[in-house]
Amino acid sequence: MNKIINFWKKLSNKKRGFLFILAGMICLFGCLVLLIFTESIFSTVLLYFSLGFNIIGLYILMWVKDRRNKNDKE
Repeated sequence: MNKIINFWKKLSNKKRGFLFILAGMICLFGCLVLLIFTESIFSTVLLYFSLGFNIIGLYILMWVKDRRNKNDKE
């Protein structure tokens, strides 16, 4: 567990945002596979997870971009 926490602390905010977006895309892909091949309720849960991960990832990336723009102006 400490290895995971140390790995997460070493990542830049931009890489964290991309990891959240990657997790969201994986969940979205799993959701689509379940919807196409089964009629599973779990696909809806995966869809909500993918939306959450993508929103968090995009928020982090926009926050990093906004912070970079503010630093460039100073």
